[in-house]
Amino acid sequence: MIEQPAFGKRVREVRRAQGLSQGDLAGDDLSPSYVSLVENGRRIPSAKIARSIAERLGTTVEALSATEEPGARLTQRLGLVGQLVAARASQLAGDWVAARRQLEAVVEQAGGADQDEVRWEAHWELATVLGRLDDPDRHEAALRRLLDDPLTRTAPVLHARVAIELSQLLRTEGRLPDAVRFAEEAVRVTAELEPGRPERAQARMALLSASVDSGEWNRAEQLGTELRAEAAPLPAGELRAGALWAVAGAQYLAGHPDEALELLAEAEDLLATTDGVRLRLRLARARTLLTLAAGPEDEADAQLARARQATALVGTPSARNWLAVLETAAALRRNDGPAAAEQAARIDLTARDLSPLDRARCLLHLARAHRADGHEEAAEADFKLAAEGYEQAGAFRLALETWRELTSTTRRPESTDPHAVLMP
Repeated sequence: MIEQPAFGKRVREVRRAQGLSQGDLAGDDLSPSYVSLVENGRRIPSAKIARSIAERLGTTVEALSATEEPGARLTQRLGLVGQLVAARASQLAGDWVAARRQLEAVVEQAGGADQDEVRWEAHWELATVLGRLDDPDRHEAALRRLLDDPLTRTAPVLHARVAIELSQLLRTEGRLPDAVRFAEEAVRVTAELEPGRPERAQARMALLSASVDSGEWNRAEQLGTELRAEAAPLPAGELRAGALWAVAGAQYLAGHPDEALELLAEAEDLLATTDGVRLRLRLARARTLLTLAAGPEDEADAQLARARQATALVGTPSARNWLAVLETAAALRRNDGPAAAEQAARIDLTARDLSPLDRARCLLHLARAHRADGHEEAAEADFKLAAEGYEQAGAFRLALETWRELTSTTRRPESTDPHAVLMP
């Protein structure tokens, strides 16, 4: 009789000790997914399959079936929890390298079905740490592994968390079609949850943001209405502020700039007392850029003055780069071509923190500045680069708008400017 989860745990331990993958152990007659289920204690193999697995590992079924004392399993679980706590302490201290090392150890050691929850939490936090370490490839790989985890697939809340995070990562990486797809998956999964759950608003906010960036603006208006209803019962804080911010983008593109600006002001008030400094800075940029595009002159001047103060306080290259974009937009609003060109020259297109979409947006402002200063050849080159950047990211509607602006010698100042929309 094969005893699970002891058998699966020993299989995993021996396989890893020999440097084999689940595919290596599966061979031609088993699937890697079946091996994974056996190792997690979720399948009891037949005697024939158990002997085959044991032979490939160079051992016996009896050795793989040796059970542990309950006390030993409890001791191991407590040890894993202790390592998880230590990793969280490293994260709080900002030591992301140590946190990664500690979390990788927990993921490696957690094998039995009674340790699934600990392993899942360690894997989730490892994905977050990889994001903080600016390792997008490994961050994505960790999230995709989590998405395939049996525990994720059986828990809608966990499924939604992973799908939302994956959508946001892909959107930042300039892979908008994939971002939309995972956000749609999150919305579908959260439909099973009761109204008022924060995951429902998070999923719809991810889908709305990805839809606006990818150019699905007709869909965005309906999504904005749904998100507003989901956000209404949420307590004041980052999530509600982010939801109102996303709705503002949809409202502006639907032709309601005044309501969009009101929503951004409300969102900024909600964020004022939170610890989300990075989120507050991006929201302030979004509000300033949209005010410069569609707000009254005195309010635009006031927002720009606040942006200058924030940049002086923060002083990071990212803050200075964004201030150059805002100053360029302000000069363009005044029809001051030389000033626009001077400010645009300070935009750093090689900055590491620029997403592909934001880089295309910067190029668009640079092109406008060149055109306003009478340098049509340089403007044409930058318009083309901006359009190509949007296309590569999957923002085809923005690319189309850029090509249209390139071929037009004038642009109505009262028209909606989709490049002025920064989503959360």
